[in-house]
Amino acid sequence: MNVARRTAAAGVLVLVLAAGTASAQNSPFTPDDMLKVAAISVLDLTEDGRFVAASVRRPIDNPTVDHRRFGDPTYLAPSLVTLQIIDTRSGRVEQPFKDLVNVRDVAWSRDGRALAILLARDAAAAGGYPTSEIAIWNTAARTLTPLKLQGAQAIALNSSLSWTPDGSGVMVALRSPELDREARAKFTALTDGPVIVHSSSEPFLEWDALQRSTRSRTIAIIDVRDGSVRTVLPQGKVSSYQTARDGSFMTVMEDVTAKTDYDVIGGTENILKFVDTKSGETRVLMPAKDLKGVTLRWTDDGRTFAYAKRGEVFVQSIDGASARSLTPKPKSDEKDTKEEAPPPAGDPAKPAEESFTPVSFSRDGAKLLVTSRKGWYAVNVADGARELIVPMAEDEDANPRLSAIAWTPDGSGIYATWAARDQWQRGIVRIDVAAKTMTPIVRDSRLYGGAQLSRDGSTFVYTMSDGDRPAELHAADMRFADIRRLSDLNPWIASKALPRSELIGYRDVDGKQLYGVLRYPIGYVKGRTYPTVFEIYETFFDNGFNARAAFLANQGYAVFHPSVNLVVGRPGEAWVKGVTSAANRLIDLGIADSDRLGVHGTSYGGYATALLITQTDRFKAAINISGKVNMISFYTDSPRLGVRNTHAPEKSQDRIGGTLWDYPERYLEHSAVLRADRIKTPLLNITGDQDPNVPASQSREMYYAMRRLGKEVEWVRYVNGGHRPPNSVAESVDFENRILAWYDKYLKKDAKKKETSSMVPER
Repeated sequence: MNVARRTAAAGVLVLVLAAGTASAQNSPFTPDDMLKVAAISVLDLTEDGRFVAASVRRPIDNPTVDHRRFGDPTYLAPSLVTLQIIDTRSGRVEQPFKDLVNVRDVAWSRDGRALAILLARDAAAAGGYPTSEIAIWNTAARTLTPLKLQGAQAIALNSSLSWTPDGSGVMVALRSPELDREARAKFTALTDGPVIVHSSSEPFLEWDALQRSTRSRTIAIIDVRDGSVRTVLPQGKVSSYQTARDGSFMTVMEDVTAKTDYDVIGGTENILKFVDTKSGETRVLMPAKDLKGVTLRWTDDGRTFAYAKRGEVFVQSIDGASARSLTPKPKSDEKDTKEEAPPPAGDPAKPAEESFTPVSFSRDGAKLLVTSRKGWYAVNVADGARELIVPMAEDEDANPRLSAIAWTPDGSGIYATWAARDQWQRGIVRIDVAAKTMTPIVRDSRLYGGAQLSRDGSTFVYTMSDGDRPAELHAADMRFADIRRLSDLNPWIASKALPRSELIGYRDVDGKQLYGVLRYPIGYVKGRTYPTVFEIYETFFDNGFNARAAFLANQGYAVFHPSVNLVVGRPGEAWVKGVTSAANRLIDLGIADSDRLGVHGTSYGGYATALLITQTDRFKAAINISGKVNMISFYTDSPRLGVRNTHAPEKSQDRIGGTLWDYPERYLEHSAVLRADRIKTPLLNITGDQDPNVPASQSREMYYAMRRLGKEVEWVRYVNGGHRPPNSVAESVDFENRILAWYDKYLKKDAKKKETSSMVPER
């Protein structure tokens, strides 16, 4: 077990580790082990930081999903966890349920005396519908009591939970069972027919309309004493809702979308409504045209919100007053504007206007944290006066990575996560607003995740890992002087050989500085070269436990996660420019064997893998897992995801930059199947027949193309699988072993190397 202790230097921690990760006594990490690794997630923290509700999940407990039901609003995919109630002071752990449960949401009462738990029960296997229920955990008595509702309506599976200020009731979303029956009927009609008609005269894509049906909900308060229900907002299409701190009103995002929006995945037009929780009075605070593309940031009392439009930050209150700009754009000189031609784009004589983003309000709502490329500002909400509290360099790569966690309760400071950009130095800092100083609270090479600060400012909860082992939950005081480990999820893993990781810097073909994460093979000997596998996606920097890398490292492979510099319009170039440069770096370091390089990726990484091997023959084996190979056939495929597969190339991840008709040549250039004749690398394609994201037909195209061309290719189909192909424990083990077997076949043949007697395992 890891033991944390505090040194004399404030905020500096030393981690005393157990025996080395690659000890000779440790047994190999296997695919069966991958299924047993537990991960913890914080669900809610009491306001005084005393108790945390957390879920613990293992892949082995959720092996099977009915992917044929994807898109069915009445299907509940398994998501079984162990619910834990942890005392952050003593470390005592309670488990309210003996069995695994599907927890949809939890909420602590203001005083921390009770926890409301929303559970889902899957009755679909018996031909029925999933149901939901609420149970109340009594903190002092450590007892669990079901909350029985009066009336016919049921708690919606997509409900959130919040307590009334006095702890007498819980606000929830209700949904009539009749609506579920209608949704099931629509899903059946779209999948079973016998005749299915699609028409452009309908305002919504059929699957888009079906998914929106789950927003038909009623908002109500359930009295926890007798289960009586009081309606606050009658049934409507509710996208989201939140209750004011004092409980007197709520604000609701109501869906008023008129037709499918092709500009945003799942795009929704909402109006923002005020609802009096006692009288039921409603009024519109913001129309749909003003809310489009906007994210609201609320004050603690729920009475004021901020948002950005075109780089300008506005604030507005619920009292009906108009929005007010906190960062008004400079007024232009009309005379100069008329007489002078506008400067060319990028003219250094006239820099671009500063663009601002609101982050969070101080507790009292008097200040707002706002960011821009120039830095972090504290803005007075009353008059818009702003002060630069954290300046940033013009070169983004010269700045640390900062992300706000929370203001201190008194508004004097802001806690944030901090990470260097060129080494593994990470932690938490406190920014003093008045002094404009940044003080490290904790900083070292470890990974800190999911940090939350209790409302009273006394307690942090967060996950922490040395970067090679699975993360564990911890608690600390505001100064990180008193650190308590709250979980020990995977004690068995201490007996397993896990790889050591290292951050490796390199430059791509264009000279851009990039970084990647290396996992050394178990028993690594300095000076000996190893078969090396590159797992690609987009950008990698932080390490962290990686199950597949651990498995491959135990089989003698170095595993590297390289970064690439993706450019809109030419994303395909990035892979050959970045990944081959990363390979050169590892070869120069004497780690990678240049004759034994492999590459694979999943989803977008699979797409990248297929593109990469059409541009280089340096890799002796490649694996495409659920990746597209034909941008044209993919463009309008996968109907259950709505506009996802048109939006990706036009506006988001695929980075083509426009429609198929805007840039037909780009779609052709990024379709690996059209360049299959150039491939010299043996390719393994792995798909799930029920994949709703990247249809298995994409790999089918590549398989038949390469086979027709006389190339080495294999296609493995998991008939019941989805986007991550395996769909059972046995299939998961088979999946990982197939990846290993493919690499062994091509990277370990004729692999014997001369070794000198001076070579010893590095420790």
